[in-house]
Amino acid sequence: MDSPLVSIIIPVYNSENHLEETILSALNQTWPNKELIIVDDGSTDGSLAIAKKYENSTVKVFSKINSGSGSTRNKGIIEAQGEFIQFLDADDLLSSDKIAKQMELLIPDPGKVAICSTVYFFDDEDPYKGASLPYHDGFLYDTNDPAAFLIDLYGGNNSIGSMIQTNVWLSPAAVIKKAGYWSEFYSPDDDGEFFCRVVLASTGTVFAKDCFNYYRKYRLGANLASAKTKQAINGKYRSFLLKKQYLLQATSNPLAKKALANAAMNLAVESFDSDKQLSDTILAEIKALGGTAYVPVIGGRPIELIKKLFGWKFAKKLQKIFSK
Repeated sequence: MDSPLVSIIIPVYNSENHLEETILSALNQTWPNKELIIVDDGSTDGSLAIAKKYENSTVKVFSKINSGSGSTRNKGIIEAQGEFIQFLDADDLLSSDKIAKQMELLIPDPGKVAICSTVYFFDDEDPYKGASLPYHDGFLYDTNDPAAFLIDLYGGNNSIGSMIQTNVWLSPAAVIKKAGYWSEFYSPDDDGEFFCRVVLASTGTVFAKDCFNYYRKYRLGANLASAKTKQAINGKYRSFLLKKQYLLQATSNPLAKKALANAAMNLAVESFDSDKQLSDTILAEIKALGGTAYVPVIGGRPIELIKKLFGWKFAKKLQKIFSK
């Protein structure tokens, strides 16, 4: 088998607690032809010094003024020499065979993008004792229909949908070039928007089984994706509008509007407490898409019963009162 170069891009910002483990996870990949592109986004801790310890001809370290994860990953793309690109967040891990198993599938079908299962683990847990979640794995499969894959992922077939974390993907550089760089506005869903474009620029997906992305979670909610601020929710909505644009341009499948309406409903409920005006804007967007009966789970059994009897807005107001 040919052994094309794979560039593993690690964006770094104040990640000294876990960066070394992440770098070793990348270096320990069994795929023989790889390079590490570590881009420090103006860290104020010891991250850059840790990265510099590993710098050599195949581990390239760059430093830039702090400007966000999108621009940091874009710097990595610019510097990467590989025919395939693996993004790896600076506190996460990959199973040692992750890239090798995905490359086995991509080499004969280089227009596709590869995916794998994710094991979610808390910061104080051993990631290798965990298991992937069957529900999320249900959205991972081989397909020649990129738009249908996204419709399913966004909830077009079962309302709830799922998500695919950044490190899961292994993408041909040519597909990324066709899709374009990462957007550089702040959004906890910047990866969702980027990989929407990547999937639509591909000829489909291939699912590598029995290899894993290990995604670190924090009990105090330190993950970017857990951000609930007004700025974060506005960023998510901006990402949603772009995904809507891309998907509706790519397909006339009526399930696309259903999927987008369901995805938007999550945002409408999430934004209700912090930005009611935005929530109303999103609800109008949902109506324009044809509406949806779907409402996400917002609390425990009592709140869910209140939601069923009196509507989700009343339940959210009551939940906010109880939380205080």
